[in-house]
Amino acid sequence: MSAVATSQHSMSPGDVLSWIAVDWGTSNLRVWAMGEDARILAAVESPLGMNAIAGDPKLSFETVLIGLINDWLDGSASPVSVVICGMAGAKQGWIEAPYCDVPCKPGDLAKGAVKPDVRDPRISVSILPGLCQRGDADVMRGEETQLVGFMAQNPDFAGWVCLPGTHSKWAHVSDGRITAFRTYMSGEVFALLSQNSILRHSISDDWDDGVFANAVRTALAQPGGFLHNLFTVRAGALVAQGGALVPPGASVLSGTVIGSEIADVLGLLEAGEDIALIGAGKLASLYQAALAVHNHSATPQDGTAITLAGLARAYKVVAGG
Repeated sequence: MSAVATSQHSMSPGDVLSWIAVDWGTSNLRVWAMGEDARILAAVESPLGMNAIAGDPKLSFETVLIGLINDWLDGSASPVSVVICGMAGAKQGWIEAPYCDVPCKPGDLAKGAVKPDVRDPRISVSILPGLCQRGDADVMRGEETQLVGFMAQNPDFAGWVCLPGTHSKWAHVSDGRITAFRTYMSGEVFALLSQNSILRHSISDDWDDGVFANAVRTALAQPGGFLHNLFTVRAGALVAQGGALVPPGASVLSGTVIGSEIADVLGLLEAGEDIALIGAGKLASLYQAALAVHNHSATPQDGTAITLAGLARAYKVVAGG
């Protein structure tokens, strides 16, 4: 196994490899060996995302991939289908997979896959495209595969699907199509303000769920007050008198940023539509709590399982699986 692997779950004797699923991100990549019954036979992760490969002339996407899956390919009688989503299809990636325009159906994305030339005869590679929106300009790569997986598991869903992250994505799904989406720079804004602005002096590890919820409510009640509400993170600590409790700055800042994002989406939500949440960990829990403030119940769904469901659906189209 290549030294670039950071974690590995190996195939067992007797496992029959059907195809290989890959989620190739900007900073990392994840690879799964898949059986015919959609069972995960093996998995491996690596820090060699698109940026690492693009910045090192000694690396190529094919050599990195083969370094991770070489042991899985032993004994294959015919080329193994490899289906890839994410940044391998960007301009700086392996080969550009042009964006599909919304509105689109899951099958449209799979049909837009491109096949790079490969030297190793043991694999056949298909790279899925991202999504673009031209009116209200926006793009995504990777998240669309999670949306496809979500739609496969929730065929009757109508509403907005949230994928929290550094650049959070909200996609509108209706009648089996992705009809629109919006990107919010909430995670990046929080990091910049908490680490590189005057607000950094007021951010600590202290946290208060009630303060966070109040900031979420304020964001909806005062949609034009975003910039002012940010400064209260700093000012609240400076004007507090005596033994007055100072609201934890992280709770106020997080609630203000996430709350503003959610307030915008709530303004787009139509009667009868739902909100779904894909993600895990603390960030997904914060979005779940923020939505609950506005009486929307959204249980975070496992992103890995949904990514694999999306890749499996694409595999059936691009490889006839």
